[in-house]
Amino acid sequence: MSVDLGQTQSEEATLQSRGYRLLKKLGEGSYAKVYLTEFKLQDGPVGENASKAQNNLACKVIDTLKAPKDFVKKFLPRELDVLVKLNHPHIIHVHSIFQRKAKYFIFMRFAEHGDLLEFILKKGSVSEAQARVWIRQLALALQYLHDMEIAHRDLKCENALISSNYNLKLADFGFARCVIDNQAKTVTSETYCGSLSYAAPEILRGMPYHPKIADLWSLGVIVYITLNKAMPFDDTNIKRLYEQQSNKRWRFRGKVVDILSDQVKKLTAHLLEPDIAKRWRIEQVLSSDWLAMDPRLTQLNQAERIAMQHAQEERKKFLEGRKGSIAVGRKKMSVDEITMLKDPRAQQEPANKTTMSAAIIIED
Repeated sequence: MSVDLGQTQSEEATLQSRGYRLLKKLGEGSYAKVYLTEFKLQDGPVGENASKAQNNLACKVIDTLKAPKDFVKKFLPRELDVLVKLNHPHIIHVHSIFQRKAKYFIFMRFAEHGDLLEFILKKGSVSEAQARVWIRQLALALQYLHDMEIAHRDLKCENALISSNYNLKLADFGFARCVIDNQAKTVTSETYCGSLSYAAPEILRGMPYHPKIADLWSLGVIVYITLNKAMPFDDTNIKRLYEQQSNKRWRFRGKVVDILSDQVKKLTAHLLEPDIAKRWRIEQVLSSDWLAMDPRLTQLNQAERIAMQHAQEERKKFLEGRKGSIAVGRKKMSVDEITMLKDPRAQQEPANKTTMSAAIIIED
């Protein structure tokens, strides 16, 4: 066994036979680990073109033998069902998924610049111009999910990853779920999901809540943190946190309050609105005066338009009763007990043509 990487020899051989090689561990939880992974196309080009046929990925390995039964039976199937459907320029691209015995291997794009929280802690609060670009990207990703009647339920800075060209990519769908049933009726959530700092007040009340609306509160927390390098509320005590949220006891830091636009202050206030009837929906965010301050952000590029069309088609399929869910026996390869859930050849990563870093357009 490769001790550092936690692989048996047979697992290592199976991965390498499909072009994957784990390089180093990036992080771990109680039953999942993430590795930097090298992928080389099988039967790919040689010589000068070889580098184009290989790239680094992140691989999330989930060991179901170490995971709680509730996770294995409920949350993991939901996550896999969501991941195989997604294809959006502002959502981390899932390269492939397969199951081998008790382990699931989820290969996805590697975010070269880490996550948004790491960036803020290292670089400080983000300029309003850059925040405008990133929040728009995150909002478009959220709109895509909501159009497919999927709620993320764990929006936070740690789940907003930054690519090599400083694009923001939404990631981690471990708590994501469909929010309508087979009769197209809205389904509320009762499970407490996500991080306390980003949880909406209706979740803290412990009552059934509308997860798409709760997602918008979390987006508001991300906007605040991005601009302030601070949390809007004190989360060391849940009762005090709920009281602060309900009474709107938050304010921008003195260092930034005088340099931020009225438009972004308005946006933040409408997202950190405890009354769910008054809280802005994702369409209001995307049509806000704040985003319109940069004319380049008022139009969708081709990849974004295609993704929106894809979301509408997926929703139509669901409503027509043709929802495709994860089938454990799909594409079974009995040679080494592999079950393919998403083939790397089945879908290409959407191109992003509106990438911006420090408000400068760069291709991804």
